[in-house]
Amino acid sequence: MEIKVTIDSLNSNEVIERKQNVKFDTFDIEQYEKMFEQLIEGNFVSSAFRDTNWQLPCNIADHPITISFDIEVYNKYNIALKAYTVVRLLSGRTPITAYNEVALIKKAILESQGFTLYSKLEVLLENQSQKYSYQGYQMANDIKRFLTFYKASNHERIIDLCNSQTLNRTVRELPNFESIMIFDDIINDYFHSHPTEETLEFFPIMLWWLLTNILPLRPSEFLMLEKDCLEYAENSNSPYRIKVPRIKNESTSPGFEVRIDSIEIDEKAYTVIKDAINLLNTIDSQSKFLFPVELLWAYRKAKFSKKNERINRRDFDLLKKHFYEKVVEGIYGKYDLDRIKSGDTRHFAIINMALQGFNMLSIARMAGHDVIKSQFSYYSHAEHFAQSYVYRLAQKKVEREISDEMTSGIFGWKRYIYDKGKFTDIDRMDNIVGKVQYGYCTEQKDNFPLTCIEQCKFCSNYAFQPAVNEQSEAIAWLSDTSKELEVKIRESIDFMKDLSSGLSKAFRQGNDDLLKSTSRNLMTYMDMKVYIDSKIMEADAFDTEQ
Repeated sequence: MEIKVTIDSLNSNEVIERKQNVKFDTFDIEQYEKMFEQLIEGNFVSSAFRDTNWQLPCNIADHPITISFDIEVYNKYNIALKAYTVVRLLSGRTPITAYNEVALIKKAILESQGFTLYSKLEVLLENQSQKYSYQGYQMANDIKRFLTFYKASNHERIIDLCNSQTLNRTVRELPNFESIMIFDDIINDYFHSHPTEETLEFFPIMLWWLLTNILPLRPSEFLMLEKDCLEYAENSNSPYRIKVPRIKNESTSPGFEVRIDSIEIDEKAYTVIKDAINLLNTIDSQSKFLFPVELLWAYRKAKFSKKNERINRRDFDLLKKHFYEKVVEGIYGKYDLDRIKSGDTRHFAIINMALQGFNMLSIARMAGHDVIKSQFSYYSHAEHFAQSYVYRLAQKKVEREISDEMTSGIFGWKRYIYDKGKFTDIDRMDNIVGKVQYGYCTEQKDNFPLTCIEQCKFCSNYAFQPAVNEQSEAIAWLSDTSKELEVKIRESIDFMKDLSSGLSKAFRQGNDDLLKSTSRNLMTYMDMKVYIDSKIMEADAFDTEQ
């Protein structure tokens, strides 16, 4: 590992530094203790080197991070882990990163009995990969880095094992799409149909859902938004902007500076955030942050003081847990949903931007990524999300048409099927075009053919109602179209991925224009598939009731 070390001091204001590759035996313990003193002087640690527990102040978490060096049986690793942590902090790693690395390495040490049982470690890594795919990859990387620093016995064989595990890295697992859409429905209904005095407690949940599904913010970045985050420039081409903190800065020295980005948003998002700021200002707080800690105090039965000034990640995760219990389950009765993690919405936003034809450079800037290639993994989710989104919209289209058909006293599919059965009278209406292939054109004769499109089956005026003897071939006709559109959706996403990969290496305006036009085609294919699939669902439901 590389750190900066002081090699001379010219005066009190100037020092000469150089980078140095460090292993555990590069320095003795006294030198590591001196390095630790530098961290104390910089207020990066508030403990003593010999302490079992180190307290690390953390502005990102908004509470101190505690790292414990408490391995009893294999206690020689405690000193090695302390030296490793000193080096990691000096090389610019955040307290949260250092905490996570030590936790995973400790787990590996205990499970493998001090890295002596190769087979035990192999099983651990396999289990981690199966249960938490990214954590398995992360654990392998952290073990490899630690054993490169501290040469334990059997370290070469273990590093080889970790290298093979690294190749099995998988992308982040996201919740079931149906659970996402149901949660979206609940958010929209709850905050629209309940009075503000009931919903204010969970207002950060609503704003998180609305904002971070559009703007790819990390949870900690979202929670660090300030009350004056909005900007409006009347004479600008992009008058609506939001100032967002970025917390993932590359650094080679301890400490952390929050970078503020000013990002363009539309008028609707600007209005939503402005209304939220005005509402949250009703909370009595002197905090500069949009989500003051006093908001938590107002709704907790047991009152206790908190040292943090704002709602932090731990507070927010607990608030979201209460929202699931009180609202999602308690009010709406949805107990079997995949729970959405706080960081998932950032991934939804990036996937959505990719599907809309944003190039990788634009997405990287919006997402706060330092490396453009970080975005490519999101394309692995894009096809699944596109197909799932189509299916869900098709369902909603059918449900909406069902509700339009219902009257008081009869609910659900049975009334819909009853009304559909009466639809045969449509050909007796004199003012519509009438019979076409496998159904009817309901357009007014006076407008025909001015409103016609190339194929009737994609037209909103087309009513799919085949004759009884045409049912099978008519359903096959729609199903073949649905399959063709599915292929076009997949090909469009693959093509967009290839274009984005090329643009990340060398920007060409022609390729960027082609990316945007392919995205427009993709959206058209998705709209067409929604319409076709909804017709298939209607027909299947009708057949089921016969």
